[in-house]
Amino acid sequence: MKLKTSSLLICSLLLGATAIPAQAGNDAMLTLFKVLRDKGDITEANYQLLVSAAKIDQQQFDQLSQKLADVEKKVASTEKESTTVSLKGNHLKIKSADKTTTMKVGGRIMVDYALMDEDDLGNTGNASEFRRARLFVAGTAYNDFAYKLNIDFAGNATTIKDAYLQYNGWKPASFTLGHHDAPFSLETFTSSKYITFIERSAAESALTIGRRNGLSALSHGSNWSLKGMVHLEGIDNDGQDEDEDYSQDEDYGYGLRATFAPLHEKGKVLHIGAAAHHQELEASGGDVAQISLRPEVHTPKKIFKSHKDTFQDYNTYGVEAATVLGSFSAQAEYFYRDYNGASGIDDQSLNTWYVYGSYFLTGESRPYSVKSGSFGRIKPKSVVGQGGHGAWEIGLRYSDIDLEDNGLGDKGDITTVGLNWYATPTIRFMANYTSADVDGQSDDFETLHFRSQIDF
Repeated sequence: MKLKTSSLLICSLLLGATAIPAQAGNDAMLTLFKVLRDKGDITEANYQLLVSAAKIDQQQFDQLSQKLADVEKKVASTEKESTTVSLKGNHLKIKSADKTTTMKVGGRIMVDYALMDEDDLGNTGNASEFRRARLFVAGTAYNDFAYKLNIDFAGNATTIKDAYLQYNGWKPASFTLGHHDAPFSLETFTSSKYITFIERSAAESALTIGRRNGLSALSHGSNWSLKGMVHLEGIDNDGQDEDEDYSQDEDYGYGLRATFAPLHEKGKVLHIGAAAHHQELEASGGDVAQISLRPEVHTPKKIFKSHKDTFQDYNTYGVEAATVLGSFSAQAEYFYRDYNGASGIDDQSLNTWYVYGSYFLTGESRPYSVKSGSFGRIKPKSVVGQGGHGAWEIGLRYSDIDLEDNGLGDKGDITTVGLNWYATPTIRFMANYTSADVDGQSDDFETLHFRSQIDF
């Protein structure tokens, strides 16, 4: 106890010695030190240490303080004037010195393997592919503007997925001009990086709208979102005729999606939504349309088809619902489309739906975004490579496909069982067993489907 008290006393005296600038104060302090030494409260060595500290004059003290202040000022100035580069979230992020311009560079790689019987429906047999190999650059410019360019190189082809400019300077809404997703379907707005199964439901693929080149507006509140869009065709069908030196008249459309989440906290979500879309078919006398679907695996042939015919326009409607209750989540959507036939052609009405549930064996929950009305990235509670085992999820999905009307077209269903291992927030391995049946076909479709993916 005496040693501890003595140490505290010495520290206090040192601080006092350096803090008293006046010579009179120093003389009084030296006298005090001598008294303490003579009484045996401090040793001779400590006495000499305190005397040396007390003899630092005010000028030396001020010079030292000024040097320290200059260093602090120079460090602060350097930080303020420098562009910063980081790898936060495993994405390369760059921010300008004035903080008005940012850039993020990243991508995703998804490699699939499917084990199939070549005598089954889709008769492809075993197959592998790079399902997605994308690079993107995205960021902000002058505070109020945002941009994104997302390019896919899978299949030895170059495809532009997203290419747009966004204005965020008017707080009630943001406006996006360019190639991006039309406002339709919960599963469409959930990135392929975060979907529960390897492929999106065939029900969604049948009647969704996908990406279009146009203008959209998004507004949202604390528990709702509303997005509308007017558009022409997508980049893959932009009205250019390669055999002619003029452009064709592009088809146009417009749509709206609204979502409402009365409950949206970590581990507890209740989401409902609805969407509607109208598509004109501008070709003289209408345009030919047909829906063709794969059985929720990308490599086999398309086994579900609607009747191919000529139509003037069509309307598509969708309703959606989802819930998260801790580690359990469920999601369902219903889609309906009616085609208006060209002169002398029958109208056609089609509908599809799916429902699925999933459960995290390791306790995680699906994160939800009110702004986009969609689900996001799973972050495992423990990460492989950091002493953890990742997150494990099981899922079951049923899809009902009805592309038949007027006695023409296919009907059937698809069941998928899934297992996901989220080794890290950006690395995932997936395994699906998928079984599909087409009404009236003696053969069916079965496959074991695997995926490894990383995004960066």
